[in-house]
Amino acid sequence: MNEFIGTGALLRLALRRERFALLGWVGLLAVMVVGTAARYMRMLPTPAAREDLAQAIRGNAALLAFTGQVPDTSIGGLTVVKAGDMLYSLIGLMAILMVVRHTRGEEEAGRRELIGSGVVGRCAPLVAALIVPCAAALVIGLLGALGLVALGQEPVGAFAFASAIAAAGWVFAAVAALTAQWSERARTAVALAAGALATGYVLRFVADGSGQLWLRWLSPQGWSHLVQPFGDERWWMLAVPVAVAALLAGLALRTAARRDLGAGLFPSRPGPAHGAGLTGPLALAWRLQRGALLAWTAGLGLAGLLLGGIIGVVPEVLARNGPTAGEFFRRYAGDPSASITDVFLWLIALTIGYVVALYPMLAILQLRREEAQGRAEVVLATGVTRARWLAGHLLFAAVGPALVLTAGGLGLGLTYGLGVGDVAGALPRVLAGAWIQLPAVWVLGGVAMLAFGAAPRQAVAIVWVVFLFINVFGEVVGPAFGLDYWVADQAVPFHHLPQILSGGAFTAAPLLALVAVAATLTAAGALQFVRRDLT
Repeated sequence: MNEFIGTGALLRLALRRERFALLGWVGLLAVMVVGTAARYMRMLPTPAAREDLAQAIRGNAALLAFTGQVPDTSIGGLTVVKAGDMLYSLIGLMAILMVVRHTRGEEEAGRRELIGSGVVGRCAPLVAALIVPCAAALVIGLLGALGLVALGQEPVGAFAFASAIAAAGWVFAAVAALTAQWSERARTAVALAAGALATGYVLRFVADGSGQLWLRWLSPQGWSHLVQPFGDERWWMLAVPVAVAALLAGLALRTAARRDLGAGLFPSRPGPAHGAGLTGPLALAWRLQRGALLAWTAGLGLAGLLLGGIIGVVPEVLARNGPTAGEFFRRYAGDPSASITDVFLWLIALTIGYVVALYPMLAILQLRREEAQGRAEVVLATGVTRARWLAGHLLFAAVGPALVLTAGGLGLGLTYGLGVGDVAGALPRVLAGAWIQLPAVWVLGGVAMLAFGAAPRQAVAIVWVVFLFINVFGEVVGPAFGLDYWVADQAVPFHHLPQILSGGAFTAAPLLALVAVAATLTAAGALQFVRRDLT
């Protein structure tokens, strides 16, 4: 039987199931491109103003770490600098979630076996799952390019940017296709692919921040940067991500055609015959949450070590009266006299916090997973009350981020302290900067809890929308619609934290307010869950 028969029908099914998500992703990422370009046209109407901005970025390693190299001083080139790196990672995240949902997610839910009983080839589901995000990545790139051309930008550079965006999506779609063959669990497959995405981002960040530009060759996001849209337009560079994507997709297809349905390339280890140590809901929550907690702690600790090592090489800004330097210090300096090193240190600590904000949301979604797969009903049929079952997972959603932030702060503080020759002074200071973000992280956990309690069927979508919102609204999307950074960031919990690493004074009031918001959201979600039916 043809291993690809039925691909067309499964492709139509995937498009139908993803129609709302696709519209959201395509709209968001295309708006990021066109909106950023339109904003720069309003802000920087003259070539001299654009040249000043480009020179300010090129002379500041802190800004280069977050944006990448400046290919050109045109509006298109500055759009690549502002939105490009974020686009390459977000489109990779989109591809990972879609591919795993339609491959390993379908197998884990039992629907893949039902579909396979019809006239469907072994490789058809994987091919359909790859086509959807790859086509979406191409559409996003093309819409962004057409928008840039409509705004008067150079077509060659615009379509080079489109190719760089699409290439990042293709690579991570292929990575997800392969990890979906390795693990028997969709969550593990997503975690492995997301680990590759995070590793690529960190390598690119370190490369541009430290000046070791050769490291970009080790990063899929770095490959998109190396295309240099609106710069040299290295079209030949696209051969690297395309070849890697084709190789990984080929390996995934070969594995899918040979392995048993429902099994992974690496079979899961059977558990003990008796649930030793499962003495109650808290022990059960530990059994379910421990793998993710250990992986997050190790991953953020390693990221902190890598990111802290480049802070010592950041040069001090000599002039602070330019528009770029002034805006940079206005947003991230707690005191006008703060050094660029301190501001960069706070920016990296904030970056770690923004990532850790996803942890409590995923911990809460474990409750939804247990409910949807019927295991919660079995547990609650015993003497365990809903409140006790809920409390075990909420404990990990509250304590887990503290452990992960500690690991990231320790790694960041250790390598930063070694770089400046003052570990004893730097480590406690950086740890305090990591811990102070905990109330903001808890707010995101509270949002997830409210979604799980009040709208369980939409909880997963709500979690990802909120996570993307806090990462892109204040920085890109809000300003693209004409909102000032200071206004757009008001909706982001991290904006209200005392900037103690960059010279700001410690104040307890905003932290207590964030804790109160998190507690209110969590209590409201718990009350809704206790009262509603299991779905």
